[in-house]
Amino acid sequence: MSILEVKEVTKLYKNGRGVRNVSFDISKGDIFGLIGPNGAGKTTLLKLIMGLIRPDQGSIRIFGHCVSERFEQAMEIVGCIIETADAYDYMSAYDNLKLSARFYPDLPKTRIDQSLEQVGLAPYKRERVGGFSLGMKQRLALASALLSNPQLVILDEPTNGLDMEGMVDVRNTIQQLALEQGITFLISSHLIHDLSMIANRIGIMHNGSLIRLGKVNEWLTEEMTLEQYVISQIQALKEEEDYGSFIRQYAE
Repeated sequence: MSILEVKEVTKLYKNGRGVRNVSFDISKGDIFGLIGPNGAGKTTLLKLIMGLIRPDQGSIRIFGHCVSERFEQAMEIVGCIIETADAYDYMSAYDNLKLSARFYPDLPKTRIDQSLEQVGLAPYKRERVGGFSLGMKQRLALASALLSNPQLVILDEPTNGLDMEGMVDVRNTIQQLALEQGITFLISSHLIHDLSMIANRIGIMHNGSLIRLGKVNEWLTEEMTLEQYVISQIQALKEEEDYGSFIRQYAE
């Protein structure tokens, strides 16, 4: 069953950046990693999927609903963190989530405690966020994304800026939620090794295009890590682009 379907999606800005003809799908239970260097188009693609910007062409469906035509139905059971995860430092973890819960009028009051329990922050729910570590703040952001009890969670660079302990905390939480509760994840990152620890499928982005798509276990070998594989694929494409540019200049 496809949770998310992206078909031939293009969004280009005046400076030429954006995404070009991107297609992929995510099945229920996947932890799908979107890998690429900064500026590869990952955040733009996530914004398109979340309906924050509209594509120039192509279609995006979540749970069978077209995002541009049936936005509310498509987003009904989707949680996300795009770019930055903000919280009020002077408020407790519980009160921050209580503020977020206002966006879901039918949400049971017990859901806040359940979300904090899901990410391991229940013992600290009355503590001010200003005293949290970066890893705890990121887990609080994840709790906010889980408030609506979503079946698909979209995370943009969830371990960016974290120390090793914080990265492990967030990774373990994601794996546990996927394994025990069947939540599907789409995670973008430029930290290849970090994603290789949890993702079962990977898409590699470069210059706005999805250049490779496959299962992690198909790319890992005794001779090559996932990081080495991704770098080799991007390097090979850069060499092709440089060669193509040279030929065009010569032809002119």
